[in-house]
Amino acid sequence: MTADGAVPQAELGGRFRRGLGLSLLNTLLSRLGTFLLGVLLARLLAPEEFGLYAAALVVQMLLLTFNDLGAAASVVRHSGDVRPLLPTAWTVAVCGGTAAFALCLVIAPALATGLGSPAATDIVRLLAANVFLDGFAAVPGALLTRELRQASRLVADLSGVVVNLALTGGLALAGFGAWALAIGHVAGTLVVVVVLLCVSKQLPRFGFDREHFGEVGRYGITVVASGIVIVLSNTVPLVVTGSVLGITALGFLHLANNVANWPVSIVSTTLDRIALATFSRARDRGVDLNLAAGEVVGMVGIAVLPGGLALAILSGPIVEVIYGSAWAPAAHVLSALAIAAIARVLTDLAFQLLLAVGAPLSSALVNVSWLVALVPATIVAAMTWGLVGVGWAQAVVAFAVAVPVHAWRLHRAGISLGALAKGLAYPALAGLLAVTGLLAIRAFADSPLLDVALGGALTAAIVGVGWYARRHHIERALNGASPQRPVATLREGS
Repeated sequence: MTADGAVPQAELGGRFRRGLGLSLLNTLLSRLGTFLLGVLLARLLAPEEFGLYAAALVVQMLLLTFNDLGAAASVVRHSGDVRPLLPTAWTVAVCGGTAAFALCLVIAPALATGLGSPAATDIVRLLAANVFLDGFAAVPGALLTRELRQASRLVADLSGVVVNLALTGGLALAGFGAWALAIGHVAGTLVVVVVLLCVSKQLPRFGFDREHFGEVGRYGITVVASGIVIVLSNTVPLVVTGSVLGITALGFLHLANNVANWPVSIVSTTLDRIALATFSRARDRGVDLNLAAGEVVGMVGIAVLPGGLALAILSGPIVEVIYGSAWAPAAHVLSALAIAAIARVLTDLAFQLLLAVGAPLSSALVNVSWLVALVPATIVAAMTWGLVGVGWAQAVVAFAVAVPVHAWRLHRAGISLGALAKGLAYPALAGLLAVTGLLAIRAFADSPLLDVALGGALTAAIVGVGWYARRHHIERALNGASPQRPVATLREGS
């Protein structure tokens, strides 16, 4: 590790592979704990109580987009010595989080009412504390991400998960309802912030430099704009469902969303911690981003395609076995959301690539087109086909609009679509194999439990073999024998 926190060239591939493994472990352990708690709460809480929490969570997701005003992404992507940038980044991140928190305290009643859940107002206000706290996590978290220090990040995140799960479970058993989820979430975030400050050895250092503020501002504004559009795209189904179909339907959709995002969020969260830093460092050393991007897409696809297709095919048995028959309506929408989630993780990876090649405005524009198509499609589908229509609107818009537009902008940015397609060839074969096997299991298995057990084992085997077979390809791509011609930076006006 160099004095400025950059990853030495010879270490990039190895550090990426180690960081990927630790980040995956972090995500798996966090998701496992959240999953077990979710099963417990689904049997303790009514769908209406889940709906209250889901409404508050929608507001928090939107506010978290504003909290650091792009300061974290600027720290990760910055080329050269990052230390002079840090005081300005601290100022922007903390002020952004504080402003978003204060705004939420004032407009919480209107936000909760707009989501069709006025009773969630005070829960919205409590969860908004996460936005304030997250402003203090932005810079230390970004430094760990920049340096690919995923072992330290693992300690911080799991500490928060343990506190969150223990407190939420205890309060739920004591009868706190949706408040148990909110209190546990905020307490877990506070622990993560404290641990991040300790392991990164960073304390808030505020300052202001006009040149550095210009860098954070120019880059951060477009990152925030992209993030806002992505969050809105994720929350449109929840808002429409709560407003058109009611709070109970929102509870069913929230649970289906959680299940649909299992394989996708595991891979996406894992890559979010390392993808931008790795692509940015690869860019700095002249690595062929076409080759690197193709290999990363291939590794992502091996997990996402079989996993997403398995959820779509096994949606009914999964909900019945894990959550109980009371949640059966969630199964009807789960299949569509699982398909849509595959597209979401691929477009998220495209977003990271556009940031790495210096085209953040482009990433914002392509996501705007997604949102523009999604809003009317979801409203019409909800009014015409109900909750199931909401799910299929997400899948259709994701593959008919979002994926093609992201591919076009990647091409405009100089990324080879042929290299990406080549990377997806092996995952496509794995997905076809998974579908064939899963349909056979559904045809011959005589119980939902057997469907889930055999289908899960088959999917895990396909993903495991695929990852093992491709485990060294990314390292070789990042440590290429000779630097390649850099990918041309997209001209934002083109």
